[in-house]
Amino acid sequence: MQELTTQIRDWWAVMLSLLGLAVWSVRLEARARTNTAALDRETARLAEEIRALEARWQRQRAEDLTARQRDREETNALLRELRADIKTVLQRVPR
Repeated sequence: MQELTTQIRDWWAVMLSLLGLAVWSVRLEARARTNTAALDRETARLAEEIRALEARWQRQRAEDLTARQRDREETNALLRELRADIKTVLQRVPR
């Protein structure tokens, strides 16, 4: 028994160091898992935000194309009207 207490006294610092290392390792692993989970949540949030932005971009693109087509048709109608007016004016001018 005396020998056991002597060995414990001699190795006390080593045992506490190993226990501290074990506790530190467990805490480190827990922190790593927490950080990984937070990173996964942030990645999912960003992916959803990107999908929403892409959908918004596609809707905006479709609206822009529609507006462009409408504006082009209005411009063409105006040009046709101007051509007709020019022809009318040219027909009235004596040659």
